[in-house]
Amino acid sequence: MAPRLQSIAGKLFQPRLVVAIFIVAWAVYFTGLHPWFMNWGAAPSEQQMALPGDELLPDGSPRFTRAITIHAPASTVWKWVVQIGQDRAGFYSNTWLENLTGANIHNADVIHPEWQQRSLGDRVLLARPDLWGGAFAQVTQTRIVALEPERLIANIPGRFVLQPIGGESCRLLVREAVPSTFVGRTINALAWDPMHFVMQQRMLRGIKERAEGRPLVSRSLMVATQIGWMLAGASLLALFLARRRARPWVLLPALAALPILRSTSDWDAALAGFLAVGITVLGGVTLGRRWWAPYLLLATAVALTLLLAGDAYTVFGSVFDLAFVADLLRASRFRDRPAGTGRAAN
Repeated sequence: MAPRLQSIAGKLFQPRLVVAIFIVAWAVYFTGLHPWFMNWGAAPSEQQMALPGDELLPDGSPRFTRAITIHAPASTVWKWVVQIGQDRAGFYSNTWLENLTGANIHNADVIHPEWQQRSLGDRVLLARPDLWGGAFAQVTQTRIVALEPERLIANIPGRFVLQPIGGESCRLLVREAVPSTFVGRTINALAWDPMHFVMQQRMLRGIKERAEGRPLVSRSLMVATQIGWMLAGASLLALFLARRRARPWVLLPALAALPILRSTSDWDAALAGFLAVGITVLGGVTLGRRWWAPYLLLATAVALTLLLAGDAYTVFGSVFDLAFVADLLRASRFRDRPAGTGRAAN
């Protein structure tokens, strides 16, 4: 079986095929994914309608609108929105990604009365002010430039607009400006837009699940997910230690994870950093130049998962669980195979 799998892998990871897949993935991204997620959840009428705060933007300036329906009164949703901030309730998003930078963000799951007051000009922290020695102090904060209680708040970041639907539901819309030049839009599309969407869509879902009192991911599934991440980390560490040439290189993922843990106390973020760096390093040490092809496909799969999954943390954890179970089943079949049949099976 092993030679057969190696043959399949050899065909799959041929440079020409990998490059072709990579080009197709980028074509799908620019023609389908990017237009979809830029106005995620917003109806065409919502994308075109005038919203409170539009006067803050120059006439005719390009923008995007994202939206989500929340089955809770606007007054309830407002309480969650108004307490957003690194030093308050967090951003209800992917803290395991946010804290990879050491931002030290922790999401709140309850409404705090002491965080319900905001005023024009208030500073809103996007990350801890001393991040990386304060080198990015200017970009780790923003200020509120528009405020209408239970209707509009901007910029934390972006402009949040609440539109009631009857008395028990509402639409939460986010509208932001995009660069007006072709070069600016292209640079954003390559890097900023996908990263921003991954965080913002999870934030909108995070506000929805808290306001409705219904978690996006069940407690049992979350426990299984966390087990999957821990198994992946332990398996990767074991692979490093099992290879004499790779053992010294385990310091690199460790050095990536420890500062995250020290500055944020976020085990999920530290483990994500360990796995991201560790998989990259171990693949390079083990396969050398042959690693670039499977790594390119792996990176593409990870990027698509982040863009398409409602909660990517759960998806990755579930994949780790399935991989561990599959490995156990494979080991069990190998152990139960009668002696002397291994060569014939191949």
